[in-house]
Amino acid sequence: MEVFVLGCAGSGKSTFVRSFSEFLQERGYSVKCVNLDPASDPAYRADKNVREFVKTENVMVEYGLGVNGALIKSVEIASEHAEELKEEGDFVLYDTPGQLELFIYSEAGRKFVRELSGSFSCSLFLVDLTTVTDPESLLSAIMQDVIVSLRLSLPTLTAFTKSDVADVDVRSLLGEIKHREGVLAELMEKLVDFIELTTIPYRPIKISNIKKTGYEELFSALYELFCACGDLS
Repeated sequence: MEVFVLGCAGSGKSTFVRSFSEFLQERGYSVKCVNLDPASDPAYRADKNVREFVKTENVMVEYGLGVNGALIKSVEIASEHAEELKEEGDFVLYDTPGQLELFIYSEAGRKFVRELSGSFSCSLFLVDLTTVTDPESLLSAIMQDVIVSLRLSLPTLTAFTKSDVADVDVRSLLGEIKHREGVLAELMEKLVDFIELTTIPYRPIKISNIKKTGYEELFSALYELFCACGDLS
């Protein structure tokens, strides 16, 4: 199973890849970790590292680009090395950059994921629980989740990270929308339909990468994405 780990900067993607790979290895699975972020070295032992082929800081100098432009160019260059970055194992965890525009707007990002994908590929969208303190921020995160999953055309799970430092009742936040007033409240209520395109209504998965809690539930949910006998609800 190829798992593309997505999420905003600071959501805990690299820490997740390190901790979840350990979790899987402890259960006897063959796990490979691949760093797809050309702007930073991984915080884990990477079996493949995109920075062996392209480094964003070098692209900035060579093409005279700013950080964001260089990231997009870096992904374009990296996609040419997709075959060399592929790995095989029971689980292959692909750690992606925190700049979601690389997958929302960039065709190179979509192409990159397509070329790395196999028969059992999915995306895991991580949401930092410390940032979803109100319905507005939760819905914003959900919209990003849905847009990325639609752009990549992959089955997607949503997981809320940092449950060891934040205790947020996701369902209660969504319920608060009905009690808001004004034009913004009307817009938010209409956007609630986006939630039905995620796994959140069925199973709000909360994990801690530090304590490795919630991993068993996440592990089961990943299998249920592809198992006809499974049911995410």
